[in-house]
Amino acid sequence: MPTALNESRVKIPLKNVLVVDNDAIIRKYLSNFFTKAGLKVETANDGVTALDLLETYTPDLMLIDLVMPNIDGQTLCRVIRRRPKFKNTPIVILSAIAAEEATDMVKLGANICIAKVGFADMGVMIKRILDNPHLLLDQKFKNKVLGVDDLAPRNITSELLTINQRYQVVLDGISNAIISINQNNRIIYANPAALRYFSITMEMMLGKPLPHIFQGGMGERVLSLIEELGKPGADSRKSIKISVNNRILDLCIATTDGSKDFQVIIMEDITERENTRKALVQANNKFQAQARIDGLTNISNRRHFDELLHQEWGRMRREKGQLSLMLCDVDYFKDFNDTYGHLEGDQCLRDIAETIKSSLHRPSDNVARYGGDEFVILLPGTPLKGALQLAEQIRKRVNQLQCMHAASPIANHVTITIGAGSGSPNDALPEDKFIWLADKSLYAAKAQGRNCSIGEEWQQP
Repeated sequence: MPTALNESRVKIPLKNVLVVDNDAIIRKYLSNFFTKAGLKVETANDGVTALDLLETYTPDLMLIDLVMPNIDGQTLCRVIRRRPKFKNTPIVILSAIAAEEATDMVKLGANICIAKVGFADMGVMIKRILDNPHLLLDQKFKNKVLGVDDLAPRNITSELLTINQRYQVVLDGISNAIISINQNNRIIYANPAALRYFSITMEMMLGKPLPHIFQGGMGERVLSLIEELGKPGADSRKSIKISVNNRILDLCIATTDGSKDFQVIIMEDITERENTRKALVQANNKFQAQARIDGLTNISNRRHFDELLHQEWGRMRREKGQLSLMLCDVDYFKDFNDTYGHLEGDQCLRDIAETIKSSLHRPSDNVARYGGDEFVILLPGTPLKGALQLAEQIRKRVNQLQCMHAASPIANHVTITIGAGSGSPNDALPEDKFIWLADKSLYAAKAQGRNCSIGEEWQQP
């Protein structure tokens, strides 16, 4: 028998009704019931459809199924109740398991619960509410479930509820964000971690199109991933990295045994891991750069020069271009160190290195410290004439430094001597020949009196 109700009078007009239930037979029964009672009825088979209806439809009474496949009735009820428009709209929960689950109507935000029993008994309870709508607002009945006495024992239902509660505890407690969407890419579930990641409330997220919660074109990337996974023969798991509120997330789509009714999106916060990886990459790049730089002069070292020579020799050979190389030697540098000391000698080498470096204007040109007081200059795509012109510019600029060198027999300041070699790389002109050719020219320049530049072009034997 239906539970008796206290019938204190508070007037509540009832014209429009919304019925939300995934069971088509129950929707049909309730729709006919309310229509015969002279009320306008709208029905929805899931939470997403209900939220869409509530954008344009304003019911005076809502009946919501507690257990539904996408947005469950408990979540839907809370989302609706948080909307100011429906803050006081009466909500009746329909549930066959309410007695076993001990549903808290106050916490749920519903006014009363009607147990899903036989249609005849349900009809009696619903008619009592229609005849006395003021009962929905009676504070004494907010925690009441009507029709409990008519429920048959359901041990299996109790077991399923226990299992569901355990899974819910896990989903609420894990750090990974989990979002579920339906076949129309509307959000039907989000765990607490997902709400934290996106800094959004449940009512703002549920029912929204998936791209709505992402910034820029990130949502379209996720949809593309979902579409790609849906193709025949696609990998079972693919992931992408996305950025959300200064977090870096690894996002993947969990397969659902071929079901297209919903998709599960799992996001792991990998911000710390990515920052560590980037820091390691940056540190490695810095180390690699430092390994190629001469610590004293801050130009390329011998190791880097060897790499560049090999690289440019191969490129000029492929392009049939001409490669020039110059060796520069500081005149009587040992005497300079003996006279002024090694600190002054180091500064002298730094000044010359900077002078040579600032004289090179093409990205492919490079100067390196070849060893001791020797510098080497690599000039891809440069004939001997151009190399010697540059050599003279560099020599004169070093003279203009006017770095005192009282022990030099050729000038009262530091000077350099340059030897250049040039040719087109081929089997007859290997890489080491360039060094030999430039070194040969350097000795010739020294024999000529130093503080000059001499070059030689390779002649095919």
